[in-house]
Amino acid sequence: MRIIAVAMTKGGVGKTTTAVNLSHGLALRGQRVLLVDTDTQGQCAKALGVQADLTLTEVLLGEASILHAVTRARENLDLVASNHHLSRAALAIARRETDGHLALAEALDPVSDRYDVVVLDAAPGVDAIAVNVLGCADEIVAPVALSPAALAGVLDFVRHVERVSRHNAKLHLKYFLPTFLDLRIKQSGEMLIQLREHFCDRVCSAIRVNVELSESFGWRQSIFEYAPKSRGATDYSAFIDLVSENDSAVTSGQTEADLVEV
Repeated sequence: MRIIAVAMTKGGVGKTTTAVNLSHGLALRGQRVLLVDTDTQGQCAKALGVQADLTLTEVLLGEASILHAVTRARENLDLVASNHHLSRAALAIARRETDGHLALAEALDPVSDRYDVVVLDAAPGVDAIAVNVLGCADEIVAPVALSPAALAGVLDFVRHVERVSRHNAKLHLKYFLPTFLDLRIKQSGEMLIQLREHFCDRVCSAIRVNVELSESFGWRQSIFEYAPKSRGATDYSAFIDLVSENDSAVTSGQTEADLVEV
């Protein structure tokens, strides 16, 4: 079972949008996918129009098995939802005398043979739950908003991943996914170039600014349901093809010469 964390310590970079569309895109390609929302905002269930009786909170507190917290969201796609009560679980994990960083990994163990991929939607910050996410993941998708403050936040996140990887040798920060690319704004293209200079072939083709991506949330659909011919669907589809192929090297489909117009 492949575990992919969609994570970045900075908020507002498109983590939930990426986690939801990555999960549904992989499901549409025939993979059995479990999306686990580890953010107290609980946006994944809202984005997919799912109502859940049990959440990750009950699972991490030992009040329910993850098998009972799974809710069907789409064909091949299940969800473990979250809500603001998850902060209670974070506090309980932080208070554990031993192996608190393994709580999420232990919770996922009963579904290890049921899914091809688990996608973890991580909250911003570095609380006990966020550390657990990286502690059990194989790969990280790091969305990076192309804004002036983004690069400094990315470097902080890289250092955080390096610290966590001392306890999780399989963890690999595999994909930097630029988001909110808007070449009507000069800094957007400049930030993309800087990101590539720092992280080279780990930088994926960017997700362009696309109003349908935000509209799809309000309609409780993935971009592939709401606007399958939109630029948002095109961009995420290209990224999902890359992830599903599981290439060891990430190649970017865009070059500086492409940065002429959106």
